[in-house]
Amino acid sequence: MRPVKILALAVGGMIVLVIVGLVAIWLVVNPNNYKGLIANMVKESTGRELLLKGDIKLSVFPWIALQLGPASLGNPPGFDEEPFLAFDRASLRVQLLPLLDKHLESDRIEIDGLDLRLRKNAQGTGNWENFGQTHKPAATPSANASGSLENLAGIRITHSRVSYAGAVVENIMLETGAFRAHSLTPVRLSFDANRGVPRENVALNAKFDLSADPDTKDLKLAALTVSGEVSQPGIDRPAHWEITAPTIEANGTAQTLGVPSFTMSYSSAHVSGKLQATKIIDALSATGSVTLAPLVLHEFAPRLGMVLPKTTDPRALAELSASSDFSYDANGIKLEQLQAQLDDTHVKGNLAVAGAEHAIKFEFTVDQINVDRYLNPDKSPPPATAVTAKPAEAPKAEPKLPTLDGTLTVGSLHLSPLDFANVRLTLSSKDNVVHLFPSLAQIDGGSYSGDITLDGRGTAPAISLDEHLSGVDMARLAATTAYQGRISGRGNVNVKATARGAALDAVMQTLNGHFDMNLADGALEGVDLGYELGRAQALLRQEAGPARSDPPRTKFDAFKMSAEIVNGLATTKDLTIASPVLRITGQGNANLVNKGINISMLASLMKSPGTSAADIPLKITGTYVDPTIRPDVEALAKGQVRQKLQDLLRKNGLEGLFGK
Repeated sequence: MRPVKILALAVGGMIVLVIVGLVAIWLVVNPNNYKGLIANMVKESTGRELLLKGDIKLSVFPWIALQLGPASLGNPPGFDEEPFLAFDRASLRVQLLPLLDKHLESDRIEIDGLDLRLRKNAQGTGNWENFGQTHKPAATPSANASGSLENLAGIRITHSRVSYAGAVVENIMLETGAFRAHSLTPVRLSFDANRGVPRENVALNAKFDLSADPDTKDLKLAALTVSGEVSQPGIDRPAHWEITAPTIEANGTAQTLGVPSFTMSYSSAHVSGKLQATKIIDALSATGSVTLAPLVLHEFAPRLGMVLPKTTDPRALAELSASSDFSYDANGIKLEQLQAQLDDTHVKGNLAVAGAEHAIKFEFTVDQINVDRYLNPDKSPPPATAVTAKPAEAPKAEPKLPTLDGTLTVGSLHLSPLDFANVRLTLSSKDNVVHLFPSLAQIDGGSYSGDITLDGRGTAPAISLDEHLSGVDMARLAATTAYQGRISGRGNVNVKATARGAALDAVMQTLNGHFDMNLADGALEGVDLGYELGRAQALLRQEAGPARSDPPRTKFDAFKMSAEIVNGLATTKDLTIASPVLRITGQGNANLVNKGINISMLASLMKSPGTSAADIPLKITGTYVDPTIRPDVEALAKGQVRQKLQDLLRKNGLEGLFGK
């Protein structure tokens, strides 16, 4: 007999003997007799109680198979008596013949009814930490005893659950195909998750093909699809969501991650893009792009529990779309070539957030926007509510304003009744100081330039204004202020002032500075100074009074004045109103806090250029939104018409007409 044949017979005989021995063990040995020994070994190595409630089943050929019935593993000392984990069934099979060749070839690992309870104790230690009470040095594997799990036939986990701090992931189903070197393994995963909020739930279903190489640390996901539904309180129907990617590749050695393309959707929102990352472990750096497909906001907002503001135009806030390139590293994040569209408004620009203080730099260009469309149509004041005294509260730290540096350019902007064009705002903010300069715009054929500083570092914010209007239409400019409908004309307005305070009243009470105005070809609306002069003149001449204009107004060729403002009181000494038939000069003050006005004027009806027919002193009181005009009796008493007027009043029994 040849030696090779003899050797083969010997090896075969040995295998048969091993198999016979294993079968004998299977027939003679009852593994359930060793439950106590197994539990003690687990207790010794982990410090936890192992409870084997079900039977242990053992088979030996052609698989060495171990199947456990219901079992649980307890928590370490210092935790509740509930088990750390429990399962209904677990099984593992290993092929016998490859094992004799020191090669591990497993069948599918199966676990059913796993319940993993993750908890923390009063000291903040998790029951998954410090797993094991004794630590023995690991044996150094010999070169001939190396095993491999690359031929695992798969993993199947069913009807399982994980809970932690009120959050629960349940109905877990995980199933994989066979694991083979350099090949893709199909993976399927599904579960439901909630955090203990009634009617709130996230359902997930995922499927992908997985390839992992432990030598090169290459990881690849192919044909990734993750989808599910989100249920929220107060929303009738759950929202569908989905993430897809044809391929995702990562390398642990090179620390790279590549996603050539991906799509994400939530309800009616759809986002697509790409991502490339490096140094994903040491110092993440990523670049890519993202695009938001046109989104109907009125349909999408309720999915987020949002209520869009009521707008004058019911078609406003209808559709939003956007796209941008992005980059991220340790210094911050950048959005470049950003484009967005809201309704018919287009925005382009760049945005960067950098540094430990998250400083924001931006540059945005807007083509056009009609602000009126987005205003709330309900302008009525909110209902009055009873004010109750509140206990004194400790002063709160002032919020720190973000660090900003950027520009905003708007081609055209409509804010009723004004039309702005070529708007350019340059904004900077640092250490709670906001500076808006330069601010430039064209307004209805005129122009605006401004320099505004808001300093929030003190107990009350401070504001500094240096603003200039040139060639503006005063009627349109005043249409949204307390002066609405009171003045018209085109000209220049300049304000340079400072103030302190968080509320408007406080700002007005501390306002200090200078104001001047120079208007042409306009009118004072609601005031007929010509009528008041004619009435006084008719009274002196014992004539019938003139007719009042309807509506009352005083036309002028020029209206000039300047005022010094001290603590909210504006005082003028050079008020001038001029027209071919009327010339008025005056001085007085206006209280910007309570809108009170007190101005003395000398009005002259012009007989010819440079020559007056009569000079009548007038007094304007009341408020600058509702003034009262009457002859200034005290000034009349000191003027040239004093005696004539007294005689006239006495003759007609009108001594008390104007009081004393």
